[in-house]
Amino acid sequence: MQSNARILLCSSDLTKLEPLKDRLLQAGIQVDCATQADEARQRLWTEHYAGVAVDLLLADRDGISFALELRTEQPWLPIVVLTTEKADDGHRHDGACPGWLVRSASHARLLFALKQASQRTAGRPPRILHVEHDDDLAQLVRDTLGNQAQLFRARSTQEAQIAMSLRDYDLALVSSRRAAPDLQAAASLGGPLLVPTDPAADPVLTILGNLRRSPHIHQPAYC
Repeated sequence: MQSNARILLCSSDLTKLEPLKDRLLQAGIQVDCATQADEARQRLWTEHYAGVAVDLLLADRDGISFALELRTEQPWLPIVVLTTEKADDGHRHDGACPGWLVRSASHARLLFALKQASQRTAGRPPRILHVEHDDDLAQLVRDTLGNQAQLFRARSTQEAQIAMSLRDYDLALVSSRRAAPDLQAAASLGGPLLVPTDPAADPVLTILGNLRRSPHIHQPAYC
């Protein structure tokens, strides 16, 4: 990615974006922030962005359905869904929260955003591929979404690749950091929007990895 690249961060909570913004600036990447979908669209209309990172929740709607809309409107633009705030180095929040509580909170927030996104989908429920080896977590997602989504399960990267070759998906929930790079190639070719579910994933590395894989150049809409 070019050193003068500019990306757009979208979240309802600008305070939460500050650590991400600082790290990206240190990496030589310019950053703009937006709290609402309309504000983000306005910026995309007037600015040249190398990519967009969307939080699960915006001030005016969920981030997942907004990211899906952006992929349809601007398929050449790399889009990342943020599900974590920072890398979990074993001392998250200075050890105040045990690991299981952090994971539970992350999944609760993700499931809320998924339900909101499912309710906004017109025509048919979203088709979701859930790549998860943990049976309990997979069942939790299925029980929560119910009939609001068409949910399919893959227990490994290999199963996910086969599933993606046989059927089109809107979203792919990926729990393993090792699986994401293998599935990203398919996603960049018109496949599902990848949503990381690992609470220990580093959002900055996720952003940089996705932007580097994009072969497209996005030009401002007014050109």
